[in-house]
Amino acid sequence: MNHLFVEFSIILILAGLVSFLVSLLKQPSIIAYIITGLVVGPLGYYQLQQTEVFSALSQIGITLLLFMVGMQLDISQLKKLGRTALLVGFGQIVFTTIIGFIILRALGLPLLSCWYIAPALTFSSTIIVVKLLGEKRDLQSLYGKLVVGIFLTQDIVAILILISLSTFSQGSGGIYSGLPLWQSIIMALVRALILILVIWWLAVKALPRIVKAIGHNDELMLVFSLAWALGVATFVSLPLVGFSLEIGGFLAGLALARSGMHYEIGGKIKPIRDFFIMIFFIVLGTGLTVNNFSALARPAIILSAFILVGNPLIVMLLLGFFGYKPRTGFFAGVTVAQVSEFGLILVASGLALGHLKQSDVSLVTLIAIITIAISSYMIKYAAGIYDLLKPLLGWLDLKKGEAEKGWESIVLKNHIILAGANRLGHHLIAVLQKQKTPFVVVDFDPLVAEKYKEQGLMTVCGDINDEFVQEAVCLSKAKMVISTIPDFNDNLALLHSIHRSVVQTKARPKLIFTAQDERETALFYERGIDYVISPHFMGGVHLAKILSGRDAAFGLKKLRENHLEMLLNHSH
Repeated sequence: MNHLFVEFSIILILAGLVSFLVSLLKQPSIIAYIITGLVVGPLGYYQLQQTEVFSALSQIGITLLLFMVGMQLDISQLKKLGRTALLVGFGQIVFTTIIGFIILRALGLPLLSCWYIAPALTFSSTIIVVKLLGEKRDLQSLYGKLVVGIFLTQDIVAILILISLSTFSQGSGGIYSGLPLWQSIIMALVRALILILVIWWLAVKALPRIVKAIGHNDELMLVFSLAWALGVATFVSLPLVGFSLEIGGFLAGLALARSGMHYEIGGKIKPIRDFFIMIFFIVLGTGLTVNNFSALARPAIILSAFILVGNPLIVMLLLGFFGYKPRTGFFAGVTVAQVSEFGLILVASGLALGHLKQSDVSLVTLIAIITIAISSYMIKYAAGIYDLLKPLLGWLDLKKGEAEKGWESIVLKNHIILAGANRLGHHLIAVLQKQKTPFVVVDFDPLVAEKYKEQGLMTVCGDINDEFVQEAVCLSKAKMVISTIPDFNDNLALLHSIHRSVVQTKARPKLIFTAQDERETALFYERGIDYVISPHFMGGVHLAKILSGRDAAFGLKKLRENHLEMLLNHSH
C-alpha cells in the first residue's frame, strides 16, 4: 500500500479526533493541528516518513494564506478607519517589539534570535480573532472596526518584514553578495516596488477582463485562482527575482483585490487554504522539541504572560491616549493577546535561513499554544472580565472618552430607544420618524451611525450594553425600548440593565425584542417582554396569507412590485 496514502490517512484521522476534543474546550483548530504534529513527531507515537512531501504541502498552505491576505487587503480601509487605527496598530508593534526584545535579552537568548522572536510576538491571529468576533457579531462594532485597522497595519508590517528577509536568501543580492545589510534591504524593497507596479498593471489592465470572462464558470474560476496564486509564487521565487513563495502568494492576492470577484474567489479558496494550512501547523508541531521542554517552560511562561497582559495594556493605553473609553480599549486590547500564524511563519523562515535554531521555533510555537488557548476565552468572555476589572481600569480614561463623544447633549424623557438600525431597524426608523414621540438610534457600526447622524437623527455609536451609552440615551427614562439585536445573550444583558433601572425609577418601559427561533421567543415572553419580533415566524405567516388568497399569482406579483419599490427607495 502507498506509504504516503497511509500517512495522510493517519494524520487526517488524528487531526479530526484532536480537533473534536479541542472543540469541546471551545478552542481554535490551530491548537489541535499543532498537537497532532506533536503526537506524530516528538512524542514518537508515529514517525512521518514522507516529510518532504508534507513540507511541500505546508508551503502551499502558507502561500494560499498570504494569497488570501493580499486579496482581502484594502488599503482604502485605513482612510475610512482613520489615523487612530493605523497609529495604534503601528504603536503596538513598536512597543511590543521593544519590550519583548528587552525581555528576551534578559532571558539570555542570542541577539539574532531576539531580532526574530521579538517582532514575531507582536502579530495577532487575524484568522482566530475575525472568527471569534464574527461569532459574537462584533465585527461591525466600534472596537471591531478599530481591531480591523490594527490587524491591517500588522499585516502590512509583516509583509514588509518578509520582503526584507528575502535579502538573506542566496543569490538575491543580499548579505551574501557582500553588500551592507541596509543596502540589501533597500534593494529588496525597490525590487518589490517594481514587482508591485507590474502586478498593479496586470490588476488594472488584464485580470479584470479574465475574471469577468470566466466568472460564470465556478470550476474554471477555482482552477484559475489556484494557478494564478501558485504560478506567481513560483515566478517570484526564481533566483532572478529573489523573493519567497509567501511574498509571491501575497502579491498574487493583491492583484485580485480589486477585481470585483475577490469575495467569490475567497469563498472558493478558503476551504482549500484551510486544508493546506492544517498541514503547515501539523508539520510545525512535528518540529517541536520536547527533550528540552524544561528549558523552554520558564521563558515561554514569562513571554506568554507579557503577551496576555502587556499587549492588551499597550493597546488600551494607546486608545486611551487617543480619547477612547476603557471599555472600548479593553475589548480591542484582548484581541491582540496571542501569537499569530504570521509570527510562526516568521520564525519558520528564520529556521529555513539558518538564523534560528529549532529550539527558538519550539519556544514561539509553545507561546502560540498558550496564548491562543487563553486569549480565545478572553475574547469570548471579555464583557464579564471587564466588569470584574472595571474598578481598576478607570485611570485609562485619559481624555474622558472624547473620541466617543457626540451624544452628551442628548436629553430625553419618555422617548423610544432603537438598538440596532442596520437591517430590521432600518425599516422601523421610517415609521418612528412619522410619530411625535422622540427617539434615539443606537448602533455599534460607525458607518451606520454616521449615516443616520447625517440625516439629522439623534444617534449614538456604541454598544447598548455599555453603561456610558445607557446613560447617554437615558435608558432609565425611556418609555419604549426596541432591540433588533440578533444575539440572544446581548438582549438578555440589555434586559438585565433595564430591570436594574426599573428598580431605581419604578417605571418599566415597553419592550420589543428580537429572537431568532421559537425557543428564544418563548424565553423572552417568560421574562416579560411585551412583544418578540421573530423574523422567520413573521415572514412565514405573511407568505402564508398571500398563498392562501384566491389569486395567489396576483398576490405574489403585487408583493414583488412593492418589494422592488421599497428596495429602490432604500437605495436612494
